[in-house]
Amino acid sequence: MTQTKVAIIGRPNVGKSTLFNRLIGRKKAIIHASPGTTRDRNDYEVLWKDKKFIITDTAGWSSDVSVFSKDMARQLEMAVEQAEIIVFVVDAKSGIHPLDNQIAQVIRQSKKEVILAVNKIDNQVDEAKGYEFYQLGFDELVFISAIHGRSINDLLDMICRHIKYDRKNKKKKDLLKIILVGKPNVGKSSFVNAAAKEERSIVHDIAGTTRDSLSVLVNINDKEYILTDTAGLHRGNKTKDDMQYLSTLSASYAIDDSDIAVLLIDAEQGIGETESKIAGILDKKKRAVIIAVNKWDLIKEDKEEAVRYFTEQIREKMKFMPWAQIIFLSAKTGQRIDRVFAQADIVYEQYKREIPQDELNAAIRDAIVRKPYISKGKTLKIKNYAQVASRPPTFVFSVNDLELVHFSYERFLENFLRERFGFDGTPITLKFRKN
Repeated sequence: MTQTKVAIIGRPNVGKSTLFNRLIGRKKAIIHASPGTTRDRNDYEVLWKDKKFIITDTAGWSSDVSVFSKDMARQLEMAVEQAEIIVFVVDAKSGIHPLDNQIAQVIRQSKKEVILAVNKIDNQVDEAKGYEFYQLGFDELVFISAIHGRSINDLLDMICRHIKYDRKNKKKKDLLKIILVGKPNVGKSSFVNAAAKEERSIVHDIAGTTRDSLSVLVNINDKEYILTDTAGLHRGNKTKDDMQYLSTLSASYAIDDSDIAVLLIDAEQGIGETESKIAGILDKKKRAVIIAVNKWDLIKEDKEEAVRYFTEQIREKMKFMPWAQIIFLSAKTGQRIDRVFAQADIVYEQYKREIPQDELNAAIRDAIVRKPYISKGKTLKIKNYAQVASRPPTFVFSVNDLELVHFSYERFLENFLRERFGFDGTPITLKFRKN
């Protein structure tokens, strides 16, 4: 059963992204004083009182005639069309704006369920400012303060009253969260659009068009995923203004929230320092990773030779993640997009894999027999061991002497575990303690 979709809409700077962050319980969308900061739609799965739904943050409705504003208006219209429930956000402090009336007219024509959220009602005294919004003609109205959390639970209850209870939703597995990372203009937004089979992210040739991390619900081969497109990551000394800083920070939050990262590389530009640094971030955060070389349709020379060259370059510059799978694709043509999601399913199973203790016992015994470690006349003895976590798989070894644990032997044990159990596409963590 497809989950109910709830769209947050309203003119710029009324607090839609602040409300979105409040509803999902984390810093997801960029909050900035400039109107029009959110230019794309953002999807996120919310669970409230045994009911799940997809909440969508949209770009602000604007009368500006710039190309971005036209794109934003189209995104908003599409969000209204696809949603079952609309949360129409207005600003109590500024009163009814002409654009509020324009948006209200579009919503009424849609015949959707509408909840009018009068925002910036910080206390009971402010509520007097909100009653004028009944003029917009909607029956369901709630006074909220997104920034302070006032009456947010009431809003959630109102949303859920429009959602039929379904036991399947309670038992339904969480959606696999996949994040796209890479430097600006590498094709992340095009990848999202190809996967969603519609223009979900505004695509321009200007590097850094995507300023926020954008999450969308996509359906690939009858299976749903949450796919997140991030703003291009920049090195700290290249951060020019607070918007780029916030974009980078947003990407970092999104990485923490993801299950699998897809690192996009531009086939025309090749692999440079930026890609290595992004891979280093993913490695530090212990994410499962798929490396995707995009714009493969633009490579005209011998494909087999090109694959061999790129593979060698990736393995050389990202030596710390030899376990990451490599896929060559074209977001523009849709070539091998499906393969990324099929591989993500496989990788995620490895990422969350838990090895039964008896199988781990047999594996470690075989490893010790194959390669006992002796240094300066002393033998490293592994006394106890266990897998203590997954996502990523994490193993703890109790040893007789920590000084005998050389990095080369750590690497041997990791390679042995991969040889025995796979762990394709995922980091694994080995920890040692003295016993």
